[in-house]
Amino acid sequence: MRPRRIAIVGPLKAWGGIEGKVVTLAREFLTQGIQVDLVLLRGGQTPCPDRLPPEVRVIDLATRSKPDGIRRLAAYLRDQHPNAVLTVKDHSAKVALLARFLARVQTPILIKVTNTLSQTIRRPIQRLMIRLMYPRADGIIAISQGVKRDLVDVYGIPGERISVIYNPTVSDDFPARAARTPEHPWFAPGRPLPVILAAGRLTRQKGFDILLEAFARLRRTRPARLMILGDGPERPALEAQARRLGIDADVALIGFVSDPLPYMAQADLFVLSSRYEGLGNVLVEAMAVGCPVVSTDCPSGPREILEDGHHGPLVPVENAEMLAEAMAERLDQTRRAEDLGAATRRFDSRHIAAEYLHALGLARTDEANRIT
Repeated sequence: MRPRRIAIVGPLKAWGGIEGKVVTLAREFLTQGIQVDLVLLRGGQTPCPDRLPPEVRVIDLATRSKPDGIRRLAAYLRDQHPNAVLTVKDHSAKVALLARFLARVQTPILIKVTNTLSQTIRRPIQRLMIRLMYPRADGIIAISQGVKRDLVDVYGIPGERISVIYNPTVSDDFPARAARTPEHPWFAPGRPLPVILAAGRLTRQKGFDILLEAFARLRRTRPARLMILGDGPERPALEAQARRLGIDADVALIGFVSDPLPYMAQADLFVLSSRYEGLGNVLVEAMAVGCPVVSTDCPSGPREILEDGHHGPLVPVENAEMLAEAMAERLDQTRRAEDLGAATRRFDSRHIAAEYLHALGLARTDEANRIT
């Protein structure tokens, strides 16, 4: 019998939140007897190479354009006959659907939607293509209820075509990873000041400009330090803003780190300041290692993760004053690591992978019965 095989298709980068979740899914699929191809489009790179299992086959189609990608992916589908295709990112969804038509095969295609598309897709022609093409997939996976509502309300996609499956965020290796020592002097034993942590690509979406304003307000009443993990185009502007606010000595933009968990485990508070998200995986990661959290109530995900604010304050987007107040309040509260960890069981990677296999029609009979 030919082994079951999933093709995960996308223009993946070497590092990133989406890429990390793809690798986690691939690892879990392997443990459940599914072979995995990572099929790269449009200059894609091998994601998280230090974590990617060697059993995963990476196939770079070396595509130069969308028509080139359609042609080459069609050839892959005809030659390799994967049992199912899972697409990540909008570009790969459209390419895969057209490639299947060109190849004249019946391979099931599931589209994974990882962000609030009304915030990320602006051009009318792109929105029209989503309306026309996404319903032709065998299913759509939204990573939060908010993302699903956006697809229904903005793009008119029937709700029954969309399944909500959270990201596979919490894996068995979390305790060992969180136990490592962060490579920064602010986390030295006996540190004099609390450390507030944030993480994400330095772009307008993540709202780090608002976080710096909130931190400056917080600093008027108490000493603290702010560390942001990640890099991106907004770095010069954020550095200039920190200097202008007079907080640059206590703000560290330390760039990309391969694993944020040791920093989250040691931080006194984690803050998500985004203007919009698909889910907000960093909130889940921080909670899973026991770090108290504060978040903006942005679309989509934080309200679901924090269960309407039960596990941490939710503040309006773009409101630095209320964000500062929530940060101060949370710093004064007793840390409840056990409660926060329990709240993240919904995001267990093994269970999430089983849900994906069920949606893809590749779950074993006992797995399918358990999920349904």
